[in-house]
Amino acid sequence: KLIAIIGANGRMGTQMQQYLTKMNKSFVCIDIENRNNNFSDIDGIIDFSSPIALKSNLIMAKQLKVPIVIGTTNHNNSNLLEIEKFSKNIPIFIDSNFSLQFNVLLKMLKSLSSLNNNEFLLQEIHHKNKKDSPSGSAKKMINKLNLIGVQPNVNVIRIADVVGEHSLKIYGQSEVLEIKHIAKSREIFCEGAVKALEFIKTKQKGLYNMEDLLNYNDSL
Repeated sequence: KLIAIIGANGRMGTQMQQYLTKMNKSFVCIDIENRNNNFSDIDGIIDFSSPIALKSNLIMAKQLKVPIVIGTTNHNNSNLLEIEKFSKNIPIFIDSNFSLQFNVLLKMLKSLSSLNNNEFLLQEIHHKNKKDSPSGSAKKMINKLNLIGVQPNVNVIRIADVVGEHSLKIYGQSEVLEIKHIAKSREIFCEGAVKALEFIKTKQKGLYNMEDLLNYNDSL
């Protein structure tokens, strides 16, 4: 059985090929030229292509009756509705950050509710070619903070080839608390995406994310 990579020539797709080769996992790369080939041996898709290709990728997954992991970000409302619609037929896993450590950080944020009278500064740094600003990961942090009544100041930096850095500084009267996650290699996102695919292979249909994966691991 093969893992199909869509968007194999991009930053994440290239890293995914290297990671799967390192882990001795079989894979095939799908692009525009070979999209209509017979891929009957595929048992899951990992999509790191583009939001523009989302619907055709979902159609392919539905036709093949296989789960799909979506790592592209910056989806509009129309795309999100498509994802929800297709999840009624196939298992779909979507997230903006597949790092296990980063998602543990997200779970920690709800414990900061007692500090919501402090001032919060969220800073995210990514490579200079990243298109969305703030990043999908930063938006997830902002949403979690909003749930505890915090509207953070947000600082976005695009420089060099930084994989990803997210830091949260909390300024109190005479003290500062800092929480920080640094991604040193895109391999951590590949590892998380493969774990996500293994997780939803056991599902018949539905929509899942990293929080579901962490909760599942916690229950084991």
